[in-house]
Amino acid sequence: MHILIFLDQNPASLGGVQASVLLQQKYLERAGHRVTVAAPASRFGKRSKPGQIIYPSFPLTLNREYNANARLTAAYRQIVDEIKAIGEPVDVVHVQADWWGALLGTGYAVRENLPLVNTLHTNLIIGASKVVGIFGARFLFWLHSESFGRWVDGRPWQGSVNGWKYLRQISSRSSAVIAPSGHFARLAREMSVAAHLEVVPTGVDDAALEGILGDLNRAPQSTSHDVTFAWSGRFSHEKRMMEFLQAFRQANVPAKVKIFGNGPLEGKARDFITQNGLADRVNIVGRVSHEEMLKQLAQADALIQTSVGFETQGMTVYEAGVVGTPAVLCDWNIADDLPADSYWRVANSGPTQEVSELAKTIAQAYADLAAGNGKHIDLRGEMFQSELYKKSIEIYDRAILAHKDQNL
Repeated sequence: MHILIFLDQNPASLGGVQASVLLQQKYLERAGHRVTVAAPASRFGKRSKPGQIIYPSFPLTLNREYNANARLTAAYRQIVDEIKAIGEPVDVVHVQADWWGALLGTGYAVRENLPLVNTLHTNLIIGASKVVGIFGARFLFWLHSESFGRWVDGRPWQGSVNGWKYLRQISSRSSAVIAPSGHFARLAREMSVAAHLEVVPTGVDDAALEGILGDLNRAPQSTSHDVTFAWSGRFSHEKRMMEFLQAFRQANVPAKVKIFGNGPLEGKARDFITQNGLADRVNIVGRVSHEEMLKQLAQADALIQTSVGFETQGMTVYEAGVVGTPAVLCDWNIADDLPADSYWRVANSGPTQEVSELAKTIAQAYADLAAGNGKHIDLRGEMFQSELYKKSIEIYDRAILAHKDQNL
């Protein structure tokens, strides 16, 4: 089977979707399938690597981290030519994008008369509003919705400023729609994005876990100076990085903190750490490999998860759970999909969640860990990518069959 996957961002750039797709590609190819990823060029990668089609783009941000494509027809023709050069026809198109990648991928599937699968990785409504504000988000929804109507459906002036209607629009051509968690699948159904959504979480590379796992029943730390918290993610407003640092300062506990990732708030975060005398306890490690991230999470006593309403899965929480590390959760939706008593949950999960509430929960987690009363979690059985990719194959097979039936 030849699967063509479309992304919004270059696969070499930092991001959960990109990491998820590369992991899917790895295990699908191990099983004998061909996977080609189509994505825009960026400063992280300007040329195609094996298994990739990289088309021209332009930067959206000053740091050139985000790149977009406005020449859909030119990109489409490039992809058609490169697929011909590969010499193996595409069997199914999988859109794992929300913006230009969704338009291009859906348009490709329609023009080439191919079965289409769509994965909704991102809560666009909250994410776009956090980045560009409510009115900016509405403009983006209208712009892409209008472009979709013109380039895919051939119907101009059909654009909508409603984010959920836009998600419904880009899912309308799909034989199957996937969500990475039960809680986001429920929300998408409630908002009429699709009548039925498959749940296929982003898994953990179990091949990278060799030598990392050890004994998941290890005793929690019993001495206060040994307690270590981890925070991982993009340094951005929607991830609430600064709120975490403020809460840790308010908690006033002698724990260590390791922060993984990078992003636009890094300078502000470093200034806060220095100005508040936290440099001896808070260490910004930066971006690390997936395997190193798993090692670091295994060594931590707890992960701190701080975004609210933004995550469609909460991948770092699951990565931590696979290596036996519990989490402090700000988002109740993530907690609802986890085993009971495997986490500490902040009192309020709404958009007005106070820093002081997170600080109290961090202090409670620290006290429990220091006393040897930490939580226990083990998600190995349900999160290994070596098993999860099989669900994707089943969905592809059904999509191909459904598409054949429609063309009879």
